[in-house]
Amino acid sequence: MKITGFLLLLLLCDSLFAQSQTGHDGLYDGVDRRWYWNPNFGVVVPDDDLRLNEAHVFDVRVGKHFTDRWAMEFELMRDEYDFDIDFDLKHYGATLNLLYTNHDPLWKPYFLVGVGGIRADARFPNNQRNDLIVNLAVGGSWYFVGNGARIRLEARSRLDTNDSKLPGQDGFGDAQFTVGLIIPIGD
Repeated sequence: MKITGFLLLLLLCDSLFAQSQTGHDGLYDGVDRRWYWNPNFGVVVPDDDLRLNEAHVFDVRVGKHFTDRWAMEFELMRDEYDFDIDFDLKHYGATLNLLYTNHDPLWKPYFLVGVGGIRADARFPNNQRNDLIVNLAVGGSWYFVGNGARIRLEARSRLDTNDSKLPGQDGFGDAQFTVGLIIPIGD
């Protein structure tokens, strides 16, 4: 896991350095139709449990605006819960998200809806299952560094079909709060 994190950090630094070498002055104020990638890290509030230090999420998204308002992105996600009992519940998911964005020059608020699949993998008790998920989110992004790189904040409700009554699985939805970087690919 440390090697993967280090490689992602190197890719992030390389992308940000490449942004400064493109020759564009200032920030990008229009609709950016370039492909982008977006690493995010945050916390999960599973069902009705408010222990934020026990559940973390990491996701990577690749997307593109296809009109002035609408964008689509593919997301790969991983989270892990502990609950102070060495429960070791992990989720792996893939979703296709549709975003409606307001391109205000100072920030870019958006609404997101996504659908996909999620795999729950619990070590104790040994329990694995696949379920459908629906994501509903609101968020926004702000320019961070030249040529369109932006900071992204998001609050999400992740609705799933898993109601196995295990810790972290005793309801049909989780809240996620993430922060990340949107990094355009290319010129």
